[in-house]
Amino acid sequence: METIKKRVLLVNPAKNDNFITYRIHMGLTLLGQILTQAGFEVLVMDYAFLRGLESKLKIPKISEVIQDFKPEIIGISVFSYLYDECQQLIDEISQCSDAPIMLGGPHISLFPEDFINDKRISYIVRGEAESIILDLVNKAEKQPVPVIINCPIPSAEEIPAINLDIAFGSKYLQNYQIQLSRGCPFNCSFCTIDLIAGRKVRARNLELCMDQIVQAKKRYPDINIITITDDCPSFNKERFKQFLVMFAEKNIDAIITIDNVRADLIDEEMLKLYVQAGGQNICLGTESGDPEVFKLVNKGESIEKIIDAAKLIRKYNLELGLCFVIGLPEDTLERHMNSIKLAKDLKADYIFWNMCIPWRGTEIHKWFNENGEVEDVRNFSTLIDSRINFKEPPAWSPLFTKEDRIKAWLMANLETYTIQIISWNNLRSFPDNTFKLIRLAIQYRIYNSLLIYMTGFVFHKVRSVFKKRLRMHSLEKIKKRNFK
Repeated sequence: METIKKRVLLVNPAKNDNFITYRIHMGLTLLGQILTQAGFEVLVMDYAFLRGLESKLKIPKISEVIQDFKPEIIGISVFSYLYDECQQLIDEISQCSDAPIMLGGPHISLFPEDFINDKRISYIVRGEAESIILDLVNKAEKQPVPVIINCPIPSAEEIPAINLDIAFGSKYLQNYQIQLSRGCPFNCSFCTIDLIAGRKVRARNLELCMDQIVQAKKRYPDINIITITDDCPSFNKERFKQFLVMFAEKNIDAIITIDNVRADLIDEEMLKLYVQAGGQNICLGTESGDPEVFKLVNKGESIEKIIDAAKLIRKYNLELGLCFVIGLPEDTLERHMNSIKLAKDLKADYIFWNMCIPWRGTEIHKWFNENGEVEDVRNFSTLIDSRINFKEPPAWSPLFTKEDRIKAWLMANLETYTIQIISWNNLRSFPDNTFKLIRLAIQYRIYNSLLIYMTGFVFHKVRSVFKKRLRMHSLEKIKKRNFK
């Protein structure tokens, strides 16, 4: 195939809130690498990442980027929680460019019909695009109505290294992401992995992955965190241990973090190797502390296994994270108290309290259609920002009403100190945030939770800083030991 050299602009919008991410969109830099190797000129504008760099460099508007770069093709990554922002971005692009627009990303896999009649769009790309991106871009032209492209699942060998050189602002990057594999063999009732990456695990060559990490660190010396973003990084425990040994042998001046880990795929040998490789934290998918609710998640493990894994993580002085889901099938406000109790008992260093989202194609979506209500899940973010802003739950049931879900979510965040009412970057927000919390406590009648938070917040933060320093000292000592 003769390649027609084109300028390709790949864009990820930022959410209209106060969140900052320290990572560059991995999918766009992967596809950008494939295109760059074929001779295309590619620019990645990740506005979610760039928001955190506003004090360091001038961030051009999308119209300015188009005027300067003059792209002949524009690709946009669509996440469901960014649906409104994507619509706005498409409008802005359409007003200043006649280039064909391609849409991809997780939202397209779940809701391909959203843009099917959108005449602003030329191509709707559903699935992982590594194996089709070259042919698509090479032949792309303006279409009167969107053309839907269903991508075959790429093999592990077709997944390239990310290309940071093409990403605007990448010289400031400190957090490098890599996938050692894609896919997850488990069948959790709330997960969309079957629709996004599939249940068959595609394991990449570990030596190749290790070389990509080494080269990235050499080219971008400010990188100090290597993040493993696999769907199930330890699906093969011996393979993951092999990676940790390889990482430790390279003596890379960076720490390792893992986005998510199953409790039943952790053992003591793995944690020893993880510490030796520079690991700092383990975040366990905990979901619910209530036995009856937990059974319906269909994780294939037990709460007891999570408790045992947490104790083992503590043994090696690693930072312990927990990830809960509020409002799963058969959950209630009363049962939710078991999740809060478990979080406190395990003394986690950080916790994610996620509101249940019944994504299309999941088991819990079927449950809510039969036993509850599901509103539009587009634009919903389960996080709370630095100004105590949050979204209302997109689903509920008679057993666990919308008001009770908000109440449960606020109680959990307050009693485990995950809400930040003050930061050194924005001290002026402290009075407004405090009064807002008081109003919410009155509205949802959670006075005891507010009291726990107000009386323990400072102590909790001081203790966390002390524990972190102690943990860092302990980890350095453990790393020096021979665990062979």
